[in-house]
Amino acid sequence: MVKSTQRSPTVDIARAYADRLVLQGIANVESTLRLGELAAELAPHGINLAGLRNLLATNPDRFAYSDRRWMPTSRVTGADGPLNQQVKSTLHGFGAPVSVSDLAAELSRSRKLSQEYFESKLPAILGADPQMFITCSGHAGLAKWLFLADGEKPEQALYLNGITEQDVASVEKILAKLDYSNVGKAAKEALKHAPVSVKLIGYFAWKHLNPETDYARRYYDALELLDALYAVPGFVFGADSKMHPEAEAPKWLKAALREAEKAKPVVEVEDVAPLEFGDVEVDEMVQAVMASPISVGVGKFLETKYELTSADRTYPEDLANAVAALEASDKVWFVGGDRFRKSDSAPEFIGSVPEFFNYVDYDFRDADGESIDMELSDDGFSSALRKEMANVLAQDVLDEDPQPKPKKQLDQLRLVLKSLHREIGTFPLCQVPTGWLEEAPSIQELIFRDSAGRELNVWLNHDTRLMFNLIDWWFEQPVESGAAFTLTKTAEPNVFDFEWISDPDPLIYISSDRMEQLRTLAAGSSELSTYEIVREV
Repeated sequence: MVKSTQRSPTVDIARAYADRLVLQGIANVESTLRLGELAAELAPHGINLAGLRNLLATNPDRFAYSDRRWMPTSRVTGADGPLNQQVKSTLHGFGAPVSVSDLAAELSRSRKLSQEYFESKLPAILGADPQMFITCSGHAGLAKWLFLADGEKPEQALYLNGITEQDVASVEKILAKLDYSNVGKAAKEALKHAPVSVKLIGYFAWKHLNPETDYARRYYDALELLDALYAVPGFVFGADSKMHPEAEAPKWLKAALREAEKAKPVVEVEDVAPLEFGDVEVDEMVQAVMASPISVGVGKFLETKYELTSADRTYPEDLANAVAALEASDKVWFVGGDRFRKSDSAPEFIGSVPEFFNYVDYDFRDADGESIDMELSDDGFSSALRKEMANVLAQDVLDEDPQPKPKKQLDQLRLVLKSLHREIGTFPLCQVPTGWLEEAPSIQELIFRDSAGRELNVWLNHDTRLMFNLIDWWFEQPVESGAAFTLTKTAEPNVFDFEWISDPDPLIYISSDRMEQLRTLAAGSSELSTYEIVREV
């Protein structure tokens, strides 16, 4: 039995667009017994295998799993019923006008008849049912997506089409002034104000072309108007029945994939046993690791060879079994998460704390031979100063207090970059809550992924309490001290989303002019006591 799920209205447009792409892909591949072919079909749109599985498993209204295959829900629920009812449910699943060829392709898969057969039958079926339509250019859809009226009074026409006076008033200044006698030109002008409702464009076209007098000729044609809107390049029909700039579509897709990744799978699939890995499978994984100059995630291997992703019910056991089998082989080096690499292939510099983080104990004395720098106990500080000293931003590598593990770990951290770490491409673990990163092994390789899709391999050493190899991204940041960023956990082990925050941290931020002054001071600091440096600063 399929369980229902609820989605926030704010993601409906994005999710419906992503689902539409998947439905069109399913209609155009021979089989979904293995999803590799469908993933290849959707790859140009930016949907990979993992994203595809997440989308399929989290929307039972559009997708079902039957006979070990993924398919549209309408194919399962409507295959044995009246054809026109299945056509309606299929169009409802698409959520937007689609070509008759795409609709015929899906019905062909469902009813085991040729696509050409349905292409010949659909125009009559669509044209005969008042709840559906077909345009001259071959777009099929549900009548509820259009503004349909003839000789009704405006108030009645609005009511019948589900439009309010407030909806009309919101676009009246834009749409009421257009000349709809040239429907192609009017469509282009209306879409300059996208996103804009197809129904509202239709309402003003209807008012312009259909006079209220009883015997006047009426020229409004909803299907001609839709064809004209679709003929304008650069726009896409959204689940809100508005035409949107096509540039919004990639943003929708990213939002839908994020939402699907976070959602719990609700489409039930048959129980299968977790995979077991013998010598042959282990050797194959070892060869993949040895052939790579960087670490290799076992999850990618499972996806490529077995088409397994986090959306599969047995995936946690599959991944754990693969990692355990590879780790037990002793042929490659485990570097945390699900990642392995060639043995002893880490750069030497990650093995120790850079020299200038070490504290040098100078012995400066005054004219009477007394020590100038006196070590104070915490009792010598005010409570406010002690509180500031406990702030992790006031601490650093080799100068930090142990932090208790939080009862609840956040998925996202806000972190702040200091100038010394920016200069050498490191970051201190004192800012990362205890337990937020995997505690074993002591040396790990992490993957940071930014919003542009770039990836950076970052070394983590728990013994030195530092991350390394960040210099390329640090030097892209013009703020020398105090730049803030976020790290967000993803579904992939030891893979984190990275994003700069526009405003620097007020506690750590230092302007460029002030940094020059501090560098000048540092150049002569070996001749100054700590007391003198503090006074100078």
